[in-house]
Amino acid sequence: MKFPGVVCAMVVLFSLQPLPIHAADDWRARVSVVDRDTYSDADTSEELSFGREIAARLLGQLKISGNEELQKYVNLVGTTLTSNCSRPELDFHFVVVDSSEINAYSTPGGYVFVTSAVLENMENEAELAGVLAHEIAHVTERHIVKELSLKGVEKSAVSSIAALISGTSESVGIAFSQAVDKTMDLLLRDGYKKGDEMQADAIAVLLCTFSGYDPSGLVTFLDKVGRIKNGVGKTYPLYDVRLATLHRAMANEGIAEMKLALNTERFTSTMKADNSINKLNLIRKVIPGGTR
Repeated sequence: MKFPGVVCAMVVLFSLQPLPIHAADDWRARVSVVDRDTYSDADTSEELSFGREIAARLLGQLKISGNEELQKYVNLVGTTLTSNCSRPELDFHFVVVDSSEINAYSTPGGYVFVTSAVLENMENEAELAGVLAHEIAHVTERHIVKELSLKGVEKSAVSSIAALISGTSESVGIAFSQAVDKTMDLLLRDGYKKGDEMQADAIAVLLCTFSGYDPSGLVTFLDKVGRIKNGVGKTYPLYDVRLATLHRAMANEGIAEMKLALNTERFTSTMKADNSINKLNLIRKVIPGGTR
């Protein structure tokens, strides 16, 4: 989600002091989608189109939050993170949805959804940054696209996102529906492969660090959620495994002891704000041009 003009004007004031730019550049070069030469600009374009379709389906099932201040705030945190991510060609959108389930979702192309229950169980902005960075990593690493083996240009109509979206034949329509259903099941029921989750965790703490956020944010939030017995999203792997892997990754990267921004007061004050907006207009901002 974008708030034209507002985000552009505020992000400079909002952004944290990042680590030295040469370090961030080295990191981006190291994690920038190692298989970049295996997909084209056409693949990226169709990834965006497919992701927009999935985002529209999610909005049909999830109740978007009408708290304008909170939506704007989450977008500002997300924009701070994506300014350091490994795929600058993507335009990310962040949406808060009202739900008692502690969960977050992301679609190909950069649509990120976070539930109100996630925010209610956080204590600071670094924890929010950790969760958003984890979802951003799923997008930058193209986990769903790889899972479905979707490409923008492919001889087989079944594996071409362009054909799936623009095709009119019955077989293409069935293939498109199957791809959408599989993606929705992955996001809402089955979850990512354990390896994809671990990779997203490891990238998330680095992305937070180079955006000026305390890398412990994701760790403390996952530890907290792992202790909650009710209302936890079904798409998370075992928390003890994730936490152990995270601690190891942070130690290997030399960031385990870094004490960066938590922004507890700013997070707390934003969570107390309650500003209603027209939800239909908000949906139109999230999914320009409507749905399929």
